Amino acid sequence: MNSIHVTRRGFLRASAGALLAGSASAGPERRRNVLFIAVDDLNHSLGCYGHRVARTPNIDRLAGSGIRFDRAYCQYPVCNPSRSSLLSGLRPDSTGIFDNETRFRSRLPDVVTLPQLFREAGYVTARMGKIFHTAGEFDDPKAWDTTFDPRPTAIGRKGQGRNLTGGQVKWCHWLAAAGKDEDQPDGQLAAEAIRLLEQNCDRPFFLGLGFHKPHDPFIAPKRYFDLYPLDQLTPPLVPQDASL
Repeated sequence: MNSIHVTRRGFLRASAGALLAGSASAGPERRRNVLFIAVDDLNHSLGCYGHRVARTPNIDRLAGSGIRFDRAYCQYPVCNPSRSSLLSGLRPDSTGIFDNETRFRSRLPDVVTLPQLFREAGYVTARMGKIFHTAGEFDDPKAWDTTFDPRPTAIGRKGQGRNLTGGQVKWCHWLAAAGKDEDQPDGQLAAEAIRLLEQNCDRPFFLGLGFHKPHDPFIAPKRYFDLYPLDQLTPPLVPQDASL
């Protein structure tokens, strides 16, 4: 069997091009919508990959109805370089972005990003949550018609938890929060995305839906913590000869 090497840029361009070409030939009324989902810091600790503890029924159903990649790799072990690479189709050594402080437009002022490509093709483009590194100066105004950045409610900030560093690092903490899903940004993102998907749009849309968790701080409604009773969990063992 002959092997074929496909670059990230080629894959993104080919995928988007196939959608846009098919849309054009079928007419505006038959253009396919695109739902692009990003989940911050999610790895393969999922039921669909055989994890024995993680309960991920919704992602498992999504994997069961689509294609699951067994050899997928992150472009870079830091958020901003990885996202800039994925959305531009360029490797980090081409973007020149290797940290979380560099705005990608400062290095790539003329690059056409994936959502921008759809916008220029007449799609309505919406960003909900984290698609590029963060909202504000790290986002890409050229890419979106509309954006949505939720915040936790007052009750969603309450609950049982603690800082894992004694307060030295503010973001390194967990919280079994009071309230429901809609009291947390990710719950609000899901609800808003469903609302948009249920609308009868007169133009096709590209929806970038970026969930914040499981990125730290580890905050979620208490009912999700209750799915994993501590007395039933076995911590991973570190081999005695492992170098730390």
